[in-house]
Amino acid sequence: MSIGPDIKEAIVEVGTKFIIERDSGDITGGYLNFGSNAQVTKPFIREFFLEAEFCYDTTIVGGDIVKFNTTGTRYIVMNYTPILFENEIIKWEVVLYKTNEVIQILRSVNARNLQTYLMEVRWEIKETDRPALITSPLYGTDLDTDEELGLIGLELNEMYIPSAYDYAVHDRIRLSDGDYFRVEAVKKRRYQGVDVVEIGFDTRATSSSTTTTTSSSTTTTTTA
Repeated sequence: MSIGPDIKEAIVEVGTKFIIERDSGDITGGYLNFGSNAQVTKPFIREFFLEAEFCYDTTIVGGDIVKFNTTGTRYIVMNYTPILFENEIIKWEVVLYKTNEVIQILRSVNARNLQTYLMEVRWEIKETDRPALITSPLYGTDLDTDEELGLIGLELNEMYIPSAYDYAVHDRIRLSDGDYFRVEAVKKRRYQGVDVVEIGFDTRATSSSTTTTTSSSTTTTTTA
């Protein structure tokens, strides 16, 4: 007989309640037990990384957004590993990264101005209100230095987002404080269901944008 239900009972008794946020509908009623990452001497690791235990029957997958009910803090599921006993899963060990931004993703399109007949760049909103983790590069490699490429001044940072987000290289990332970043490169397959995206400050001109989101068939005009 599996001991998974017994471990689940203990996690429910002492653990933290959470919600899995998905476009198809939130999944409620889950519990987890968590602790700080063992590398507590590194402030960034201590602040943003959690190691957690999930119940054996959890439905989480890589790239899921997990929100703690009590604090409202959102985390990205970065890694999940089954723990086996007598050839059955008894719990899952999971690595969570805390999000620190809510982003909007915009994509440039060329459109002709009907008054001037000139081609203009407009910005379509592809994603909105999406949690993400944005940070300076962690390991001091080739991303440490600032560069100047054409008209765009780049101070490269890294962004961790679920692979399911609709984004592409050269898209614009708008932060909650109004700052703009540009997607410079994408590192896929480092994590299951999560992409690491290199972003730099975006100094491209803004203009009127026609929104075409999947959640609504209404077309509106905004300022990007």
